[in-house]
Amino acid sequence: MKGWVLVTRCPDATMAPLIQGGLEAEGIPCVVMNKQDSSYVGMCFAVRPVEIWVQEAHAAAAKAWLNAKEE
Repeated sequence: MKGWVLVTRCPDATMAPLIQGGLEAEGIPCVVMNKQDSSYVGMCFAVRPVEIWVQEAHAAAAKAWLNAKEE
């Protein structure tokens, strides 16, 4: 995605909306990209990470926010 930066990966789709909401509350626009592969439907071990992307201009602020939440 040109002009966008991957800032984090969530192990599943549960945490992604929470992180998205927190970033957007800080004024950081973001996109959640779920790369679940439909060819693995029905296979419980086929869970893929959900990615959160922000515009390049907001990457530093997003990473700082995420780092602050980990502390």
